[in-house]
Amino acid sequence: MRAIRALPYAVCVLALAGVSACSASSPNGGSGGGPAGGGVAATSGAVTRLEVGITGTTVTPPPALVDLAVGSTLELVVTSDHDDELHAHGFDVEEQLKAGVPTTLRLTATQTGSFEVETHEPALTLLTVAVR
Repeated sequence: MRAIRALPYAVCVLALAGVSACSASSPNGGSGGGPAGGGVAATSGAVTRLEVGITGTTVTPPPALVDLAVGSTLELVVTSDHDDELHAHGFDVEEQLKAGVPTTLRLTATQTGSFEVETHEPALTLLTVAVR
């Protein structure tokens, strides 16, 4: 049972590691600056997709640091088991979450810094976007 629950995390880590490896070998080295999931480095203009689920007060996968190059976009798809409000600091983006309905946020990095993406009721941090 533990192996089955760990599988989504393993898949996410492997996918994010692959994106990071691809960026490091790009001719421009991911220039354009410098987020989601423990080190995703995307080249300028790239789109990275991450899916997050909320059940009660549990965030899956657990909150992590996501690296995003300036000029790149993080497409965050959030599905919650309850109605809530989703907010991305630094991107000035807010969306309403409807229970069971996937909601997509497109966060395009325009300035460097670390920015939290969170819900309001209850207050949960989904991830931190590190724009470099």
